Amino acid sequence: MPNYIAYQKSISDQLIAAKNRVRNFIDEAHWAEDGRYKEIVLKELLAEKLPANVSLGTGFVMGEHLSTQIDIIVYRMDIPLLFQKADFVIVPESAVLGIIEVKTKLDSANIEEAFKKAHENGRLIHHYIFNGIFSYDKGFQLENRLCSKIKNVCHQYYGQVNNISLGQDFFVKYWPEGMPCEEPKNKYRFYEINKLSFGYFISNLVEDVYIQIHGNTIPDTVRNILYPIEETKEAYARYTIEIIQE
Repeated sequence: MPNYIAYQKSISDQLIAAKNRVRNFIDEAHWAEDGRYKEIVLKELLAEKLPANVSLGTGFVMGEHLSTQIDIIVYRMDIPLLFQKADFVIVPESAVLGIIEVKTKLDSANIEEAFKKAHENGRLIHHYIFNGIFSYDKGFQLENRLCSKIKNVCHQYYGQVNNISLGQDFFVKYWPEGMPCEEPKNKYRFYEINKLSFGYFISNLVEDVYIQIHGNTIPDTVRNILYPIEETKEAYARYTIEIIQE
């Protein structure tokens, strides 16, 4: 029998093995380039998983205004770009399928900045997209409780950022009212899924892209590979932040 959980965990192994290779050679003065390397590693892996009619770049989205710089833009290839040079792009909002901010570590010092940036960039795009923050490591102790910083940020910037990887073990999903299981409030839900956070982040991107392009749900044969946890990940929900809209 295929072992899809082991396959998804191998994605985590691949990213963890790659993430510190450059930092072993450079010092603190060049850690910005180390961060750029981590973006490249993730982008190359995403390119392997996404369909051929989708492309990836780094740059800006043009809506009513120009976005701030975005680490990874996932866009459809049947709509002309405004500008492209190598992997640097300026993409019209109509072509955008997803945006991702990449962090080496998400912690109390940078989580508000990361959330605000992703939130504001998401607001420029007037249709549903995958809007994710991918963090190779977490700078929070989540095993016992959620810190107030995370709660405050989720309440302040809710609704746009919908998928977050907090290291390889914690995955965060924004569920609007009615999801999942007809629950009555908007919420961020934190799942503790050992070595599956990276795989589930990528799987949600793949599914969102498929739905946006085809307008229907992903085939069950593919879904079983993308989401191999039995009884779905809801059995592994650790915390829920309910959003009260004013």
